[in-house]
Amino acid sequence: MWLLRSFWALVVVMGLGAGLCQAQEPVLVLLDTNLPGAIVYADSMRLGPASQGTFLVPAQTRQLRLVPQGGSTWTIAPVTAPFTASAGDTLELRLAFPYHYQIETIPYGASVFLVTPEGRATIGETPVLYKLPHVPEGPFIIERQGYMPEQLAPGQEVWNRYVLTLDPVRVEEVRSAELAWRPPRRRHLWIDYTAAVLAVTAGAVSIHYKFKADRLNDQYLHTGDPELRPRINELDTRAAVSLGVMQVGVGVLALRFILR
Repeated sequence: MWLLRSFWALVVVMGLGAGLCQAQEPVLVLLDTNLPGAIVYADSMRLGPASQGTFLVPAQTRQLRLVPQGGSTWTIAPVTAPFTASAGDTLELRLAFPYHYQIETIPYGASVFLVTPEGRATIGETPVLYKLPHVPEGPFIIERQGYMPEQLAPGQEVWNRYVLTLDPVRVEEVRSAELAWRPPRRRHLWIDYTAAVLAVTAGAVSIHYKFKADRLNDQYLHTGDPELRPRINELDTRAAVSLGVMQVGVGVLALRFILR
């Protein structure tokens, strides 16, 4: 009888041992991520950096967690995934972080846009943190009134930070003092000079002939000499022609001033 009991006891012990061995058999995890420097945790147990790629994870694990490391990535939240594999399984798993773009400007308050195939998408005003599940195709555009626009090509890292100093819009430079007082150069000044000289000369000639004609006319009125009439008419004609020439010169000068 005791032999039968011993046999059944042995069967139970062997069954428990087999079950215990099966429960302790780990799961082989092949991990892929876009942040190899992050640390892998199985629940609260630290497994090592994600760059290892391969991990033995206890089958009773409930969650795998990937935590970024380094001071520049403290704003990146951990990535988690539920763990439901059975003992002895091989599991291929990808845990990817969103891509972060921290954009700051001096001065702040600049508008940030992302160029997409559909057009420009508004991101916000600096300082701004923008997250995407993938690296954007188009560039970032930064604009602020009174400053030159800037363009940024998106980085390929999970954490990307930009600090831009915006350049003010340049106003057209003021002319130097030497050029400020200098009058603008006039073209074809010889026309102005010629017209002025012609007007003055013709005016003087017209006055000369008119005075001579007046003196002869006075003499004619006193003497009544008929031979003076042709001479008076000739002087009046010369005075009239000279007056016409003077008017032409004055007209040319007036037209030149109007067309400037």
